Amino acid sequence: MQREQLKQRILSESPKFISYLKELISENRFDDGEALEISLLVIKNGPESLTHKQWCVFLENGILRDKYTDKCERCSEHIPWSNMYSAIFVNKDYLCANCNFFENKVTFHN
Repeated sequence: MQREQLKQRILSESPKFISYLKELISENRFDDGEALEISLLVIKNGPESLTHKQWCVFLENGILRDKYTDKCERCSEHIPWSNMYSAIFVNKDYLCANCNFFENKVTFHN
């Protein structure tokens, strides 16, 4: 079920997702060559151009492996694509920007 929901989110938020995908590629976050090739196709032709098989490989071996979190671990809201890279790879806290700010604010004042 998560695959289909993620696919629909990618399709409905395509420009924002493509920006996230470019960030993943520029930071060399893909270790699966086929998923990387499909990512480049998504950037070039859009996610709606993928076949069913490409979607399966892209989601399972690329995005769902370690490059996506469904919801913020604190407030349970969707993490925007613009904040996804920081939440997973920089801060490693799986928090949206608002919750990350609040958590850091609390930490600095204690």
